Amino acid sequence: MQKALLILAIVPWCTVGRGSAQTPAERDALVRFRAEVETMQDSLELVALEARMIGRARVDRDNALLHLQLGFLGYQLGEVTGANTHYDDAASEFEWAAELQPLWPYAWHGLGLAELALGESSVIPFENIRQVLGKDYLSKATAAFARAAEVDPTFAAAVVDLADAAMRQRIRPRLEVALGAVREAATTEAASVPEVQLARARLERIAGSGDSSIAALEQYLAVGGDSGVGFLELARSLHFGGRETDGQRAYFAGMSVAGSERATALYRRDLGWAASPQELEQFDRLAVGDREPWLRRFWEQRDLADVRAPGERLAEHYRRYFYALDHYRLVSRHRRYDVINPYRNEQQEFDDRGIIYLRHGEPDRRSTFASPRIRRGIREIEVPSNESWLYARADGNLLFHFSAGEDVQDYKLIESLADVLGGQVSLLLQAGGDFDTALVAELFASRIALDPVYQRLAAIGTADHRRGLATERRAGSRAIRTGTTTDSYAIRFRSALHTIVRHHVVGNEAHTGGQLLLVFAVPGDALVPEVSSEGITYRVRMRVLAAADGGTGSVYVDTLRSVRTQQAFGPGQYLQGFLTVPMAAGEYALRVLVAEPRRDAGDLLAEERLTMPDFAADTLAVSDIVVGHVGSDLTWPAGNDTVHVAPLRRFRAESQLEVYYELHGLREGEPYRARLEVAKQGGGSVFGWLKRLFGGGGPPISLTFEGVASGPTTRVLQTVDIGDLSAGRYRMRILVENPRGTAQIERQTALEVIGT
Repeated sequence: MQKALLILAIVPWCTVGRGSAQTPAERDALVRFRAEVETMQDSLELVALEARMIGRARVDRDNALLHLQLGFLGYQLGEVTGANTHYDDAASEFEWAAELQPLWPYAWHGLGLAELALGESSVIPFENIRQVLGKDYLSKATAAFARAAEVDPTFAAAVVDLADAAMRQRIRPRLEVALGAVREAATTEAASVPEVQLARARLERIAGSGDSSIAALEQYLAVGGDSGVGFLELARSLHFGGRETDGQRAYFAGMSVAGSERATALYRRDLGWAASPQELEQFDRLAVGDREPWLRRFWEQRDLADVRAPGERLAEHYRRYFYALDHYRLVSRHRRYDVINPYRNEQQEFDDRGIIYLRHGEPDRRSTFASPRIRRGIREIEVPSNESWLYARADGNLLFHFSAGEDVQDYKLIESLADVLGGQVSLLLQAGGDFDTALVAELFASRIALDPVYQRLAAIGTADHRRGLATERRAGSRAIRTGTTTDSYAIRFRSALHTIVRHHVVGNEAHTGGQLLLVFAVPGDALVPEVSSEGITYRVRMRVLAAADGGTGSVYVDTLRSVRTQQAFGPGQYLQGFLTVPMAAGEYALRVLVAEPRRDAGDLLAEERLTMPDFAADTLAVSDIVVGHVGSDLTWPAGNDTVHVAPLRRFRAESQLEVYYELHGLREGEPYRARLEVAKQGGGSVFGWLKRLFGGGGPPISLTFEGVASGPTTRVLQTVDIGDLSAGRYRMRILVENPRGTAQIERQTALEVIGT
């Protein structure tokens, strides 16, 4: 008890004047008392001290400082025992002190702390009503903190707690009051307190003032705030203000210096909106110094996967985050789950629509259904609020259903659209029981535009309907599993350009490696020209991504091509061109995007695999075959040669083909042998088989010649007459070998002859 007696000894029992400001000595005494009490963890010792102080308070009832100390003592008892009765006692003491000395900020601040500690009612509907009426714990705490900040704008702790409580409020938040308090505090000595600047920055961003938020965060860092926290919040505010490049720099800078548990937790929570469970586990196992490079790879891989520009996915991450805050934030932190809700999570910020939106962005289509009432036995109830979101995917569409159930603002994922009407109706549907058939049919019909299965489901009572129910539920379950553990930012266009792109692996001009030659053709009538006094201009953006196996050495190119003409393109005319991309030897997955910059039109071509040989090695290597026709307008310079190229690969029978390929790895003067064949695709008829059996019917074009290498790169350019070929699809094949037969390489390409 010696410690308790020591604390009692520092309590000044003098009575102060009502309504006077708290003196520095009184504040110091209170701070010392509070610090001493917070070190006490023995509840019996605390209770004994409380009894002695209460005895003194019965004698000195108007001693505001004594009531404040009793309040903090009761608060510590609540912290040690977890019993709400002690927090309630503390609140009463703080209220008493505030009545005696309304200009003392500690009284109001303590009251706010006690209200926060008392927390929410265990009866959820009652708590929600209290929130609407402004009688919940957050509203009362915010009011108390606001009063503390009002009587003393320099009281940093109260200002910070006010801001935090206001930002946690979901209904009728007092953001303006909190923002006014932190702005005023920032003009006082409290500006040197980092948490004041951080609170101001967050509130300024919520209020829509990105520049003010950035300024506050710069000040937060300048006065010694946590660098990891500061840079992450700065990254958010910079993205909020449209400064994506600066935001990305701040984001990665913060991770590189994030050494505190607080900063790491903030980054992990932010990452969790996009990362898979496995990726979060990887992040948790990383050493501090490995987190920043890992995070860079995390976002870079997402840019590559969706053929996005560097940094585009991270910028989209924050765009989604701010949109979700505005549209899908939970009104109540209390979430009630039913058997129809398979997906459950512990976060308390967003409803399930927000979770899906953060991971996959804006859906391609949405549908809802509203009906006045449905019948359940003798009862009639309203149809719960519901939404369905469709994400079109090449590997299988994802269709999500959300229902608010009895919680009007809390949309949760459900496996089947039938679950909107509750688990009982879903079971009746599967069993063929009694229910409102017309209403259920209307519900299913409202989603026909999202998936054809709902056409069958609307035909209730049929075999198709019962089979469709099982199919639809399986699809919903798959969508939930995929949608809540993966993320995407797929490029989608409102209209297609129907671009044709051919890729060729060839050597570079310096004879030191390879390059990718891309030849493209865009139908002219799919493009919208820009008309000016100087003529007509067409523009296309090309984005090329060659993702290297293993993740290192990937190649990304983003370029804008412009073509000026005197007349607009008509049907059957094409905007044509080529692009060369230097690449190292290796295996790649190639994606090519072609888009019109000024409108939502373009194509994302299907992924193709390609191998870039090591053209600088001293072993025989052969490039791809480049085919064009003599006299075409589109040419590509290859060394001292001018090569005709044809992205369409369609040639008239009277054309002369120009065939180009390269040999690498041969010494100057070393001999080689090449054979070129053109044969029609397909198996042919039985008569063709008999003709080949008796020695005829070989390739209609077959050329063999021998030559000598001109150096490390030997360019071969040949002209081939196709006048004897009938219309159809053909395959050109080139076989190259050295005379000793120790090395042999084959290359093939397809072409089409369309007749005269």
